[in-house]
Parts: sequence; structure tokens; C-alpha cells
Amino acid sequence: MIEREIDNVGRIVIPMEYRKELGIEFNSKVLISCENGIITIRAKKETCALCSKRIEAENGIRLCEECISQVKNI
Repeated sequence: MIEREIDNVGRIVIPMEYRKELGIEFNSKVLISCENGIITIRAKKETCALCSKRIEAENGIRLCEECISQVKNI
């Protein structure tokens, strides 16, 4: 467990080793929740809406290249 201070606007720094482990990079999105007094921060993984394959969603399109190709061929 690593101790961090919260700055004057409520920010904390996520340690580099944790960011690497979770694949969190600059401008990555994270999910933050609070339950029973415990704050949880998770990496937000974008997945294809059809097959659930992990993707890099561009322009808000949540489909992988394979599913886009299959939809075009229908």
C-alpha cells in the first residue's frame, strides 16, 4: 500500500507502477466508485459492443475492425 496526499483541489497521483500494471496512460479514462467507505479506481477498458474484444474506441465508435467488416458484408 502506498500513501499519498490529496492536493488542495482534491487530486492524488496514481503511482507509476500501478498505472503501468493497469495500462493507464496519459488521458486514459478511469472509473471511480465509493462503497462502504472504500474508494476504488479502475482502468476503463473500451470493448467492442458486439464481440467484447478490447479496442481503442475512436470517435465514440465501439466496434472492432472485424465486426465493422462483418456488418458491412451483411
